[in-house]
Amino acid sequence: MDSMLRLSSAATPISSSTLVPRLQRLLAGVFVSLILNSIAVADDSSQAELGRLKQTITDLEKTLATSSEKQSGIEIELVQVEITVSKINADMRLIRQEIESAKKKITEKNSERISIENRITQQNGAIIEQIRAAHKLGDQEPIKLLLNQEDPKAISRMFKYYDYFLEARSEKIEGYVADVTALTNVIETINKNKLGLVASRKSLSLQQEKLAIQVAKRKSTLDKIQLTMAGDQKRLSGLQKQRRQLEQVLNAVQEAVEDLVLPAQSQSFKSRKGKLRWPIKGRLAHRFGAARNGPIKWQGWLINANAGAEVKSVHQGRVVFSNYLRGFGLLLIIEHGNGYMTLYGHNQELLKDTGDSVQTNEAVARAGNTGGLKKSALYFEIRSQGKPANPKTWMAKS
Repeated sequence: MDSMLRLSSAATPISSSTLVPRLQRLLAGVFVSLILNSIAVADDSSQAELGRLKQTITDLEKTLATSSEKQSGIEIELVQVEITVSKINADMRLIRQEIESAKKKITEKNSERISIENRITQQNGAIIEQIRAAHKLGDQEPIKLLLNQEDPKAISRMFKYYDYFLEARSEKIEGYVADVTALTNVIETINKNKLGLVASRKSLSLQQEKLAIQVAKRKSTLDKIQLTMAGDQKRLSGLQKQRRQLEQVLNAVQEAVEDLVLPAQSQSFKSRKGKLRWPIKGRLAHRFGAARNGPIKWQGWLINANAGAEVKSVHQGRVVFSNYLRGFGLLLIIEHGNGYMTLYGHNQELLKDTGDSVQTNEAVARAGNTGGLKKSALYFEIRSQGKPANPKTWMAKS
């Protein structure tokens, strides 16, 4: 007992001023650890939700492919030719970018070549004089200088001048040689770029020929479809089938994105009502609610647009569908959270894939006429809690 008392009395007392900082550091460490763990869990959860979304879309595409087998051969032919045209247009866009890049490089290298040639021209005279001076002095330059001088101080100065002369001459010659080498390299690069440009132009020409063939084939296919769809009842039936497929897609997507974590948003979609920018510049061909065929009405806007024009997201979110859908062509659907979605149809090319996050006013597609349109246009639809909403009340006046 006495020994325990002695041990206790010998122990250093812990004051509150020492204990509090220790507890603060301990709690801070625990807090940081909890935050990092929660972030890791959130990331894992987000990736898992994205994985489920992509699997849902994959399963849905298989279902759509099965149902498409029930379509007529002409309808299947239209889908195939439109997808082929889309790929050709995408290839042509990339080739055009290569051509523009090659032109830019050639222009830059030509400017560099002219600059080097001007330097070489200016150096020519100086280099010739240096060579003449060296030739006159001969190989025994230092000895000649020594024999021609009597004053030791003058001799010292002359050797110093001679060293300067040699150094300056060496630098000029090295600079001259470097410029000549650089000019050779620049000319070689220009020639390579020109060869690449010729190859790209040839490739573009071949793609244009392929496109012309496919466009003609598409027109022929559309003409056949028009004959088979003659009559209001058949057209109505076709539109109803297209709508059912779209609803099937939207329902599947809606279920898949319920727990999907969207990119951080500075503003909600709802708060932007009446302020959203148009997805593309163009005149309205059909308005929301206008008659389409019988009881079928337009549930969005059809906006006339130039083929290949950029289609931009009206608000940030995540792409939940990016594929071909009967009647809507190449279709992109973006989830904006809180039950809001936007749809972009009849595109020539889709620039985003399922799962990609997009920012406000970011290019997500290029306008076209897929889905059987005669003219290039964009179909734009807003969904609020699963129901079509009039874009007029959401978009900024333009």
